[in-house]
Amino acid sequence: MKDSELDKLILKIEARSSAELKKHTEGPGTRYVFADHKNNPQGNIYSIVRIVKDVDNPRTHIEMHSHNCDSLWEFLGDNDDLTGLRVEVTLEHKKYVLDSPVSVYIPKQVNHTYRFINGSGKYINTVLAKDGKYNTTITEDL
Repeated sequence: MKDSELDKLILKIEARSSAELKKHTEGPGTRYVFADHKNNPQGNIYSIVRIVKDVDNPRTHIEMHSHNCDSLWEFLGDNDDLTGLRVEVTLEHKKYVLDSPVSVYIPKQVNHTYRFINGSGKYINTVLAKDGKYNTTITEDL
């Protein structure tokens, strides 16, 4: 590869609102976009990290929705052993209250949402999405 091509492999990280996504509103904490169609137009990965501190007022910022591709969520608390964050994850009709560290695999077409219950930590979402376009993977027919 040429140096100019290699230079494009170093992606600029941006803090952005989740309101830019279908079925999402502004969420708690700060959402950092590591890879998507804006900073990696030739890539097929959407990856974000959301950092939350001292959550004590659970609220939903994501409507139930599904994708036409798989997703992986990771919840990591701020403690040394990755504990310290509690979340509620809904898959289809079933709710789960989960303590970090935990990961949730979401196959395509499975309706889902989550909300932070309490604590501090990080949420990581990784999606293999054509051209890194996460919004195009959201299924509209719920």
